[in-house]
Amino acid sequence: MELLAGAIIVFGAAFLGGVTGFGFSLLTTPLLLLLGFPLPFVVTANMSVALFTRIPVVYRFREHISWRRVAGLVGGCIPGLWLGAQVLTAVPEDTIKVVAGVIVMLVAIALWRSRTTAPPRPIPGSAVAAGFVGGSLGASTSLNGVGPILLLARDKASPKAFLADLGFYFVAVNALGLLVLYSEGALVEEVFYPAFVVWFPASAAGNFIGVWLAPRLPESVFRNLALTVIFVAGAMTAATAI
Repeated sequence: MELLAGAIIVFGAAFLGGVTGFGFSLLTTPLLLLLGFPLPFVVTANMSVALFTRIPVVYRFREHISWRRVAGLVGGCIPGLWLGAQVLTAVPEDTIKVVAGVIVMLVAIALWRSRTTAPPRPIPGSAVAAGFVGGSLGASTSLNGVGPILLLARDKASPKAFLADLGFYFVAVNALGLLVLYSEGALVEEVFYPAFVVWFPASAAGNFIGVWLAPRLPESVFRNLALTVIFVAGAMTAATAI
């Protein structure tokens, strides 16, 4: 029953990610933790599922990738992944849950506030910094999209560029993250059977439907709903870990 409930969560989160370009790990992490799955299990599962789900998105929007930006994001994530793996194996799980829940809520608020603001001036090295934040949070909580999402929202990237850059970044950071977790002994191999076998088809279906519907839905309305769901999930995770 837990695997089935997890599949439903993964489907909904992948649908959300397909439509908005973000939200998969932001939603699955708190909800899977609430189901009782251990944090290392959730981190490994999210990285594995998101890696393969985002490959079709990268292919579809490959012409809109900003290679300079994604190079900075991926380059910055490498040392961040190593730091996050140390946190995952050294810090108590309840502490990480509280931090993860608070981060999810803050990101939802930041993204909501950034909707109507004008694009600020570019900051040199911001992509590398965002990648480092994403990598460190990714290996410790699987919230590897936090930094890049905030950067793209700050830069007011177009919807297609948003999907393209995040898709490429997620493929790279999740592949590298799994390697780092394996090298640090933090990879939960039990994820790949049966969880991955059950959850990946649900994720692929949700992502496919979301990407297909994305151009057909009112973006502002759906993003507001998505951010509300993400904020509530983060609040519930933080509250249950206290």
